[in-house]
Amino acid sequence: MTAALSGLLVAAGAGWLWQQLAIVSLPTPTWRMTVRDAGLEIQPGQQIELLTKGAHEGDYIKIGSATAKTWETLTKSQHQLVAGDITMDGTQSPSDTQGIRNTAKPERVLLLEGRAGGIPIFQRVYLQAGGAGLFLIGGAILIFWIVGLKHRTVDFLIATDAEMKKVNWSTRREITMQTQVVIVAFFLIAALIFAIDYVFQGIFRLLHVIRLG
Repeated sequence: MTAALSGLLVAAGAGWLWQQLAIVSLPTPTWRMTVRDAGLEIQPGQQIELLTKGAHEGDYIKIGSATAKTWETLTKSQHQLVAGDITMDGTQSPSDTQGIRNTAKPERVLLLEGRAGGIPIFQRVYLQAGGAGLFLIGGAILIFWIVGLKHRTVDFLIATDAEMKKVNWSTRREITMQTQVVIVAFFLIAALIFAIDYVFQGIFRLLHVIRLG
C-alpha cells in the first residue's frame, strides 16, 4: 500500500514537472523570418543586417547582424529566411527586427511579414520527456530503497499494518446511525434558530422597532 501511494505521488510529481517545463525558455540560436519579395535573393552564408524602422519614412536603423542559413521561397511575394550567428546591438532583440539588408547590396531592404520567431535548440517536448522520465526513475529508486531495502522502514510498515488490523473499526450500521443522528441534529438546530428568530421578530414588532412594509 505504501509503495502504491508513493508511486502515485511520484507520478503526480512527474506530471507537475512536465507542466512546469512547458514554460521554460529554450535557447534560440537561429531565427525564422518571413520577408516580402523585393527582387533580391539572399544566399546561405551571406552576411545580413537586421533593421528596424526609423523615425522617418524609408529610414532604417541597424540593430544587429547575422548570417543567412537557409533561404526558401514560399510564394511569389514571400520568402523565408533562417538566420544564425546573430549579434545584437545594445538591448535589442531579434524579435524587434522589421527588415533585413544584404551587406553586399545595402540599397535594398527586405521588409518582414509579421515578427521574427526564434527556433529552439531542440524541441521542448524532449526537455519535458527527459525531466519527467528522470523524475520517475529517481522516484522509483527512492521507493525501492525505502520500501524494499531499508529494513527498519519495512519492519515499521509491517508493524503498522498489524496494529491497524487490531483497530475496532465501526460497522456500516453504526456509521449509518451516526450519520442519521447528525442529519436530524442539523434540522433540529435549524428549526430552533428559526423559532428563536420568529419570537424575536414578534417582540420587535410589538415594540415598533420594525414594521411591516
